[in-house]
Amino acid sequence: MPSAPIAVDVLVVCALFDEFQALLDVTEGIVEPGWANETSKSGWLTASATFRGNQAEMVRIVATFASGMGREIALATVMELLNEHPARCVAMSGICAGRRGKVSLGDVIFADRLYSYDAGKITVEDGLTKFEGDILQFNPSRQWVQRMIAVANSAPGSWVGTRPEPAHEQQEEWVLRRLIDGENPLQAPDFKKACPDWPEVLGRLTRRKWIEKGLTLTETGRARADELRLSHPDGPQPPKPFTVHVAPMATGAAVVEDTGIFPRLAQSMRKVLGIDMEASALGAAAHFRDIPVIVVKAVSDFGDPFKDDRYRYFAARASAEYLLRLLKMSMDLLPGTAVSSTPEASAAVAGVPLDLIEILAELYPEVGQARAIWERAGGKGSEVENVSRPQDLWQRLWLRSTRGASVRPGMLLQVVKTDAPFNEVIQRHLANWSKV
Repeated sequence: MPSAPIAVDVLVVCALFDEFQALLDVTEGIVEPGWANETSKSGWLTASATFRGNQAEMVRIVATFASGMGREIALATVMELLNEHPARCVAMSGICAGRRGKVSLGDVIFADRLYSYDAGKITVEDGLTKFEGDILQFNPSRQWVQRMIAVANSAPGSWVGTRPEPAHEQQEEWVLRRLIDGENPLQAPDFKKACPDWPEVLGRLTRRKWIEKGLTLTETGRARADELRLSHPDGPQPPKPFTVHVAPMATGAAVVEDTGIFPRLAQSMRKVLGIDMEASALGAAAHFRDIPVIVVKAVSDFGDPFKDDRYRYFAARASAEYLLRLLKMSMDLLPGTAVSSTPEASAAVAGVPLDLIEILAELYPEVGQARAIWERAGGKGSEVENVSRPQDLWQRLWLRSTRGASVRPGMLLQVVKTDAPFNEVIQRHLANWSKV
């Protein structure tokens, strides 16, 4: 018999595994025992956790990652998991490209508008290709946007101290200023501090055609150095502080390495700050399920060929931290009935006796042990899912037994009694089910 869907408050789908791993590093407000790795009935790797909300309510979350990048895979993953875990909200955290000059590497973007920038019509006139956009937006409500603004203005946690500094572009500027002043940057007393990533920076300066062999400035390199000295005559500007933005997020089908992408997008969506490859798909899925969609991403590059991969983990972690912070203060905006207001209430509403579940989890904490006792009661081992947390495993098995599975509660308790003949909890529940 198919297992019943397990409702959750929020389903979080990350596009990539490293984004998923960064989400699991978020532990502020988490209820013990923390994140539990699980396998869904259809074979998807997931992790679940409960967080304590700002008003002491509980936020039940199931998270997973897609098997590849792009809207199609993201949409398929979301719809598949929603069938197994009906959720009151769909969310995504992870990395994105950011608009140079408007955001800095590592900055977080709450998406107040989601759309696909490459949806529309392509025509050819007089040999010239013309694209006519057809923007369909999927947006969170204005109440959600207001909460985003409030959270965006809250101070980050101690994790913000892991933000890589200085950025490669700041190191490039330092090298150009040394060269334009006739100095050898390798001999500068502050070389190791000002340019800790010298091999990468040297390669970037060469690819930009700002220097030639022998650390010689090219004409374009000299022009860039002069530009920097003119705009900031007192020296390089300090790094901009970590910032959280609320702005539109554009989704496209391809990985972008195009310095002109944001100026083009701004012609139709002037405040756009981020580009990704999945967010609008989540918006569509949530729209058809009539539930909120929350996308929070952080800037790991500027959508051009000059990446700085040091920011990848930080961006994924920062976006996850702010996503969870938003969810914990916004449970009242979720539609329907809360999955759990407290851990005890969650189990009670579902008809799960907590005292019995604790005994079963203590007696048979391993999946193999649970599978063996289930088979002894007349069931099939394949009916027992691979759930690492014993309490969750036995809650699922108990619910299955009370909903018409081949193993009925009385049968299960009768077998358990042979292993724990003097346990009062087992005896009491067995007596109750013997009357049914």
